[in-house]
Amino acid sequence: MASLKCIHGDCKNNILMDSLCSRHLKQKCAICFEQVPSTNSPSHKRLQCGHAFHLKCILGWFLESDDCPICRKVNKDCIIDFKNKIENNLRKKYMDAIRSLEKENKRLRKMLN
Repeated sequence: MASLKCIHGDCKNNILMDSLCSRHLKQKCAICFEQVPSTNSPSHKRLQCGHAFHLKCILGWFLESDDCPICRKVNKDCIIDFKNKIENNLRKKYMDAIRSLEKENKRLRKMLN
């Protein structure tokens, strides 16, 4: 099956959405409502679902949710993987600290009795 091509001029790129390729498709960032290119760059991020955001906007969103703000699809992205690894590491460290404090609390209570 042949891939559909962008309708913009003589462009030969495959379409991303709305019959345009990522180079010619202009989207609005659903977080700040400003125009954003549909390509990945140091300042822009296109998710697997095709929706694009300013990097600073989507990073702020990813603090609260792993889903696309527009279509709510869960993203399997390296940023999400990194965030989850950090969260799991911190969770483990906090649990270790809580167990240590509980152990020390128990020891001190025995000394008082």
